[in-house]
Amino acid sequence: MREILFHNTVYLFAVLASILAILLLVTAMFVRKISRQSQQLQINEQYYKSLFEHNPDIIITFDVKGHFLNANKAVSLFGYTVEDLIHKSFVPLLIPKDVEPAMNKFRKAVSGEVSTYECTIFDKEGNQKDIQATNIPIYENNKIIGVYGIIKDITDHKMAQKNLIEAEAKYRSLVENSLVGVYILQNQKLMYVNPRICEITGYGEEELLDLDLANLINPKDFSLVIENLTKLLTNQESTITSQYRIIRKDKSVITLEIYGSSIEYNGQTAVIGTVIDVTERLKTEKMIKHMAYHDQLTGLPNRYLLREKINGLVKRSSEKQGSFALLFLDLDRFKAVNDRFGHEVGDKLLIEIAHRLKRLVNDNDMISRYGGDEFTILLSHTNVDRARDVAQSILTHLSEPFLHEIFVTPSIGISIFPDHGETFDSLIKKADLAMYFAKSLGKNNFQIFTDNLNEESTCVLELESQLRKALQRQEFILFYQPQINLETNQMVGAEALIRWNHPEKGLIAPYKFIPLAEESGLIIPIGEWAIRTACQQNKKWQEEGLPPITIAVNISARQFFQSNLPDVVRKILQETELEPKYLEIEITESMTMDVETAITTLNELKKIGVTISIDDFGTGYSSLNYLKRFPIDRLKIDQSFIHECTNDINDQTIIKTVILMAHLLKLQVIAEGVETKEQAAFLLQQNCMEAQGYYFSKPVPVEELEKYLIGSNKN
Repeated sequence: MREILFHNTVYLFAVLASILAILLLVTAMFVRKISRQSQQLQINEQYYKSLFEHNPDIIITFDVKGHFLNANKAVSLFGYTVEDLIHKSFVPLLIPKDVEPAMNKFRKAVSGEVSTYECTIFDKEGNQKDIQATNIPIYENNKIIGVYGIIKDITDHKMAQKNLIEAEAKYRSLVENSLVGVYILQNQKLMYVNPRICEITGYGEEELLDLDLANLINPKDFSLVIENLTKLLTNQESTITSQYRIIRKDKSVITLEIYGSSIEYNGQTAVIGTVIDVTERLKTEKMIKHMAYHDQLTGLPNRYLLREKINGLVKRSSEKQGSFALLFLDLDRFKAVNDRFGHEVGDKLLIEIAHRLKRLVNDNDMISRYGGDEFTILLSHTNVDRARDVAQSILTHLSEPFLHEIFVTPSIGISIFPDHGETFDSLIKKADLAMYFAKSLGKNNFQIFTDNLNEESTCVLELESQLRKALQRQEFILFYQPQINLETNQMVGAEALIRWNHPEKGLIAPYKFIPLAEESGLIIPIGEWAIRTACQQNKKWQEEGLPPITIAVNISARQFFQSNLPDVVRKILQETELEPKYLEIEITESMTMDVETAITTLNELKKIGVTISIDDFGTGYSSLNYLKRFPIDRLKIDQSFIHECTNDINDQTIIKTVILMAHLLKLQVIAEGVETKEQAAFLLQQNCMEAQGYYFSKPVPVEELEKYLIGSNKN
């Protein structure tokens, strides 16, 4: 019995022990599970906390009434802290127009619907910010207890989007309204053209987009177009600008300047670029180039084209050991034709001479107008014999009368390449020397350059050297030609005229040395000497008690356009103490061609107080429209109109017109070159009150003018 009881007890303890072990095992497993869940919960909480606190977007929790419950630190982007927002409604943060739409979205979230929308809020500083808000319902036990708000600041994005839209609108407006054509080309088909291209080509937009490129481009330029397109599409070139001819819808051909560069368009490589119609520009450039290289009057090549032609011919002839000839032609007595018949007739004469010369040469030769009444004839691949034949033919054909039975003869000089020079300058210089030698032999002949002619040029250099010393040696003197009042017959002024009293050659007339002085620049000091001497002499006469008169001094073109002429005149008047009103500055009409420079210089001279007159009036080229702008006191009628004024009705008309115009402009008028009593009477009858000329007196030395002045004023 005791054994049975013992065994039962043992069994019971064994069962209890098993149960306890199971309980302990279950408990341990439960504890481990709870521990793992706790750890997972902590991890999840850390994930949530990281997602919430470190999210760059603003995350907010609201209650179902729209009050802030919590927010992450990202709210600082708008200047707020979490404390600023807790328990407050989001409504005051919204701009008024967005309140109702935002509330509707929030209500949908409260009813269980996720919604995303855009609106505008105020930051803490009161600035408006664009945001994208996402509202997500918060569930607890299947019940919505609040709303998550996820806020993205899209202010910069919206601004960029707005700028992009504006830029696109501007770009489209610019392209659509551009004066330059814009195109996109792909697979040799136009994919886009703006309205300007339609205007240029004459096609409509749809017509151009359907048109094959080969039907638009001039066939002669099509291969170049394809070549350039290939370079762009294969990245051999990044950009290409070229000119192509295209055929417009009306079948006319125009030239376009087309710029192109490669782009990606609809996933494929294409070419985008601009188009400019340069047809008129090319015509203008061609015309300008023609004008730059051709004489406007005769249409012949000018000296610049001649230089290019000779330089090219020198190179080719040197390579082939060939030769060519240059003829330099100057018309004899052409100035007399201009003086007698006027420049219009002179121009017609030059045109007719050009026509005659063209008939005497072949297509390989070139005739050019070198300047004034000078022509050159370039005979390509020519020997001396042909040069002689052509020169003789020119003499023969130009000896026949021209307009109005006018006779002019040429003097011709000839130089041969390479015998007389191997450059443009040397060939021109030697042909020019030969021409002057022909003139010295009586004109109307031709001469071929020889070394002896260099001796002639040496004489010119000698004369120039002597001219430079003449001023230092006081070899210049002034003669004076009286200017007479036609009513009283009294002398009212005089014109100072320079003479060179050469120690060996005696008196040398101005026409022999003035051109050389102009060319060498010596005219500047010589002209200054003439002004000073005339002022000194006039002051001396006044101090001697002679009646005061005005002395006129001619100013050369080179003097007139030197920048310090007014200063020179002012200084001389101060040094000589002559009142400015007794000095007359006499310029030629041709000096006024540069209108603005002339006006500036004349105004400066006028401020000094000197008198200003225009010499040789009626023979120059100045515009009467500008004459009223010049501060002129007196016009001088050129002697070419006076010679025949008693017989020639045309000269009479010109003289009457000049006098009337002068009076209307309140200008004095004086005539020069008066040689007869009848001429003086005619001028007085036309109210020209002053004159000078051989009828009264030729230019005389100082001593004789003093006698004339004394005698004139005693009458």
